[in-house]
Amino acid sequence: MSGKKLFWLGATAVVCATVYQLAEHGIPVRREYDVEVPEPLSGLRMLLISDLHCNPLLCKNKRVLQQLKNEAPDVILLAGDMISKYGKKENLRVPAFLKALTEIAPVVYGFGNHEEVLRTDFPKKFAEYKKQVEEMGIFFPDNEVVSLILQGKNVDFAGLTLKHEYYYKRERKPLPAEATEALTISRPERTVLLAHFPDHFRAYTKLAPLVVSGHNHGGIIRLPFVGGLISPQLYLPPYTRGCYQMDNSTMVVSAGIGSHSLPARLFNRIEYCIIHTKKRTEL
Repeated sequence: MSGKKLFWLGATAVVCATVYQLAEHGIPVRREYDVEVPEPLSGLRMLLISDLHCNPLLCKNKRVLQQLKNEAPDVILLAGDMISKYGKKENLRVPAFLKALTEIAPVVYGFGNHEEVLRTDFPKKFAEYKKQVEEMGIFFPDNEVVSLILQGKNVDFAGLTLKHEYYYKRERKPLPAEATEALTISRPERTVLLAHFPDHFRAYTKLAPLVVSGHNHGGIIRLPFVGGLISPQLYLPPYTRGCYQMDNSTMVVSAGIGSHSLPARLFNRIEYCIIHTKKRTEL
């Protein structure tokens, strides 16, 4: 094959790959889950978004924001990593997206590892960001519980903030009891837990009947019958996308609506999730 043909073949491949990645990162998939919960949490429609990571294709995308508005949720849950831990100019995109969400429904924003690292490494920048978020009327529970009245019901939303050390690398370890001691949940039957890192699902089952999470970006590369292959923790992730059950708890994991570090996805479009809660059938 001549050098000219190789050039055009390579150029075509680059263009195709670029267009594909723009679609993967710019056109969210809508996923819908029916979840059985205790009666105090039933009858609600929740919109779950995670891992925005300052996505430039989403932050001011009026078409997508209108799509989210049309969902008419009772509440919007942000399962962490809306920002980038070392983002500077990139993080400036995020407030416009958050502000648009507040015009749709009440917003509860849980901490992810990027929020926690930003707070630890750049406390002044984080304080400014937190103040801006809360001034929008967004609830930002940091190992705290906030209560909202939705569809005439009192519903608690608990935000679990994990220290960065609990986002372990290369090997899975159980979450020690002290990691959740700062979070006090007094009414678990009416509590939704926002816990960014899904790998600790077993520990979360002791806290709430419904957990929402993200972090693993759907496994970045997804294969049929296998699922997601890569996690930020550098091993095959156990929870990447979808609805999981353990004991009497259900966890909904979003594949995220953005990416970071490795800005690539394969067979794994960005997404948002609609969660319908219905009364659990008692045996």
